[in-house]
Amino acid sequence: MKLSIPASRALSGRLAAAALIAILAGCSMASPAPEAVRAPVPGTDLHGVASWYGLPYHGRKTANGETYNMHDLTAAHRTLPFGSRVRVERTDNGRFVDVRINDRGPFVRGRVIDLSKRSAGEIDMLGKGVTRVRLIPLRVPPKKKARWLVLIGGFRNRREARKFAGVMRGRAERSRLVRGWHGNREKYRVQLEGFRDRWRGANLAAALRERGYEAFLVRVG
Repeated sequence: MKLSIPASRALSGRLAAAALIAILAGCSMASPAPEAVRAPVPGTDLHGVASWYGLPYHGRKTANGETYNMHDLTAAHRTLPFGSRVRVERTDNGRFVDVRINDRGPFVRGRVIDLSKRSAGEIDMLGKGVTRVRLIPLRVPPKKKARWLVLIGGFRNRREARKFAGVMRGRAERSRLVRGWHGNREKYRVQLEGFRDRWRGANLAAALRERGYEAFLVRVG
């Protein structure tokens, strides 16, 4: 899973456990035919800021197991199924590019998609780095029994991440500590895994964000 993208603000990591538990008790204007979409996509996942990634991720594994090629028309999205075809349209000038989802991200609040370098170049956003977009699903493969996880990042060390995972025991089927956050190998992230209900995971992520955590709902597969 790609995680090292432009830095987000660090997690404070000092919230009291009791308080937490209480809170938690392309380039034309054509549009795709509606029948092309095969699965519902929440509108909140389709509007926001696009960013892009190239080196040093070129040649590394993407979340679906492919080798990332920054010269392909691909992108990372947190909740669309792998293999989805999406039109990414700038809201300021209508320029667009059609991409295939093969990775997960971006893990920065307010951003909805992370484009490959070539995809970003197609809509002239390489220099600026980010731009506001809307996403138009062209084809979303049907996925049965989708699984979800809640990813929380920015813990300053393993001990801090382990302490948080302990507080969250019982909120998910399992938790996993993973080293690395936005390119910083000294930091950790926690993945709360095994959610079968999207909205249960989404509500947990939202509650954590209200407490200052960098928390994201992520589709598995």
